[in-house]
Amino acid sequence: MKVFRSVKSAKQLTFTYFSIVAFAIITFHFALFDITLDKLERLTTQNRLLHDKQQAEELLRSHFQTQFEIPPFSKAYLNRQDIPDNITLPKKMKLDQAYEIERGDGSLEDEYYLMYSKIQVNGQEHSLYLLHFDAIYERSEAEAFQAQSKQLLLSFSLLCISLWVVLSISKHLTSPLAQLTKTLQHRTPQDLSPIPVPEGVATREMLQLVEQLNQYQNQIHELLERERAFNRYASHELRTPLMVIKGAVSLLGQSNDAQFIEKQRQRLRQASTEMNDFVSTLLSLTREEDISRLSYRTLTPQEVEDCVESHQHLLTGKQVQCQIKMTDSVHIKMPETSFKILLGNLIKNAFACTEHGQVSVKVDSQQIQVIDTGIGLGSTPRGVEGFGLGLLIAHDICRKYDWQLELINNDHGGCTANITLQKPISINPPRVKVGTDAT
Repeated sequence: MKVFRSVKSAKQLTFTYFSIVAFAIITFHFALFDITLDKLERLTTQNRLLHDKQQAEELLRSHFQTQFEIPPFSKAYLNRQDIPDNITLPKKMKLDQAYEIERGDGSLEDEYYLMYSKIQVNGQEHSLYLLHFDAIYERSEAEAFQAQSKQLLLSFSLLCISLWVVLSISKHLTSPLAQLTKTLQHRTPQDLSPIPVPEGVATREMLQLVEQLNQYQNQIHELLERERAFNRYASHELRTPLMVIKGAVSLLGQSNDAQFIEKQRQRLRQASTEMNDFVSTLLSLTREEDISRLSYRTLTPQEVEDCVESHQHLLTGKQVQCQIKMTDSVHIKMPETSFKILLGNLIKNAFACTEHGQVSVKVDSQQIQVIDTGIGLGSTPRGVEGFGLGLLIAHDICRKYDWQLELINNDHGGCTANITLQKPISINPPRVKVGTDAT
């Protein structure tokens, strides 16, 4: 909050920037007007003094004198010492160049111009100093500055009005943003419902912001749901090996028979291995790994048979046959533990959803299919705990290793879980809702 207090609001920034721009415009306008007047005065005076130089030559030819007036605004001096003492001459002067000079008291209230020149009079060269003062122009210049000051005051008034209008517009435009901020401040972390569009001026940027915030909330909601599903799935899958370990430990204290103890040790070893493989696979889904560095390995028929055998108990009491068919030598880029969980989840769901008929597992170099004659998609098998969670894990495993998983209803009942080993770029994986879809 301290950081926010040190940052200016949009209204304050609008006022600051507008004031800077307005001040710059007024300053530039006034400076441009002053420069234009000054250049115009210099140009007019320069041309007038050149004209006065010609008149001075004509007057001196008819009547020679060291100083005289050239109507209406100039005086001519042939000697430097004849120039009035209150006029300070520049140290260096170029010929036929008008200079603005000041009086001896340093005053610039009255602008004098002086031009130094050379003239020929009766065959002799003389220095000529022309002193120019235009009282009418000075008065006109003062009046022009007064008029400019009035115009400047009017411009300042218009800028103030414009500032008020801009601030009003800024308030209307930022009001929805302020409302959105208050809405977000009063929302609880658990509230992931859609954010309403604030009242006021509905700009395109505001609508885009609200839409992006709602999309972001939907992503958070999906991540939370997926995390809950992962937790439920993990607790469900870990419960069986934990019960096996607990039972084996309790049985170890009831007999000293070597074969019995070795059997319990094998049960403990198998249960701990299953737990380790399961946890490693789940953790691998949360890590960023370079899949391209994985090497291809051969998928053996024994791996597929082990996946089927580990879930064979789900077919107890059912009239269901299971067939395995591998037509080609299959090479995959997936660790054995991840493949075991992936295929095991699909087989488990197929066994759970099929009461009679057949479950077929077909494997070739292009795809893996688990085909059942069960209840199909959209139905949930009774008495199956954690149903649907395994499909989420299966989709995540396929997505991580660039495979494609599709669930398709069969024409004559049941469904097919189809895994494409080389993921098509143009196909996106379907979403599976927990507890509603089945294989």
